[in-house]
Amino acid sequence: MGKLEKNVFVIWITTFTTMLGVGFIAPIMAIYAQTLGASNLEVGLIFGSFALARTIAQIPVGVLSDIYGKKFFIVCGTFFYGVFTLMYNFVSTVLGLLIVIIFTGIFSAFVTPVAGSYIATIAPKTRLGEYMGIFSSAITLGFGIGPFIGGILADMYGIKMPFYFCGFLGILAAIISYMKLEDIVFNEKREIKNISNLFSYEFLKNRNFLSSFIINTSNVMVNAGIIAYLALYATAYDISISQVGFMIASTNILMALLQRGFGKLYDRLGNVMIIIGIFILSFGMYLLSTSTTFLNMLISLIIVAVGSSISSTATTSLAVKDIPKHRKGEAMGLFTTSMNIGMFIGSISFGFLADILGIANMYKFSAIFSIVVGLISYLRIER
Repeated sequence: MGKLEKNVFVIWITTFTTMLGVGFIAPIMAIYAQTLGASNLEVGLIFGSFALARTIAQIPVGVLSDIYGKKFFIVCGTFFYGVFTLMYNFVSTVLGLLIVIIFTGIFSAFVTPVAGSYIATIAPKTRLGEYMGIFSSAITLGFGIGPFIGGILADMYGIKMPFYFCGFLGILAAIISYMKLEDIVFNEKREIKNISNLFSYEFLKNRNFLSSFIINTSNVMVNAGIIAYLALYATAYDISISQVGFMIASTNILMALLQRGFGKLYDRLGNVMIIIGIFILSFGMYLLSTSTTFLNMLISLIIVAVGSSISSTATTSLAVKDIPKHRKGEAMGLFTTSMNIGMFIGSISFGFLADILGIANMYKFSAIFSIVVGLISYLRIER
């Protein structure tokens, strides 16, 4: 295994291990929050606070990782993410849960955007889509397997058990990255005169970056409705937590298996992959809104997964394609805030709609929203 392949493998393992732990929590967080007395809107606020904390932290972390090296942030992020995840087990109020999830959000911002910029930095430019697909597969595969295992653990050993496993995996990821990952530090140092220099938004002036950012935000808003409310939606039709975990797991595993291939297709076909993915994702969301059985929900989510894997790989590749190597961390830090903004706005706004219209009608609305926003943004991409 060469130097390039070794570093890609270590980043993949570290990201996968971290996201595996995150996936443990996905099918149970909404239910756990409601055991503490949270409403649908408060569930949205809890998920949204995690995303908001990531948003605030990611941009300066991206800049600082370009200047001082990426390994430090990956190691610290995975370690403290694991520590604060263990603390979920000791909260007894919605406010306590909110505080802990904010800290886990901050430290999770040290991991995925920096790891993504690491891959974007070392990847050959002609194979960027392929390498970003490999990186994305670690996120989706970890998040895919995690919910299935987490759902089983919650059913068998109680709702708190997945938090213990998630915390352990975060600390394990820190050990792996500390021992095996080579650091990247650029010789082109930038002077940080004041804190405002850590929050640069100049990449948003680039039409391709901005279009990718908006499309990704929209897609994540739609997926936030699944992540935050699928367990509540499914259990209303007598579907168990472990079955919810299986649905999330199987669809995310499918995404992981498809993303490298879709990355290669993006390298060949270009930006048309983005709009294809958006239409497939939206169709799946509409089908989900009409589903009342385990099988129908699973089929709908598989369609969503195919659309998401096409669109997310293409938008990420387009966003960082023309960014100088010594600024890819900064660009990736800004781009991945689209995920957090989408999660924050989607969790709260769609939670509000779910309280008023019901979860099924909220899913219908999100399908229409995805097509409208995605199509408008796609037409702004430079050909």
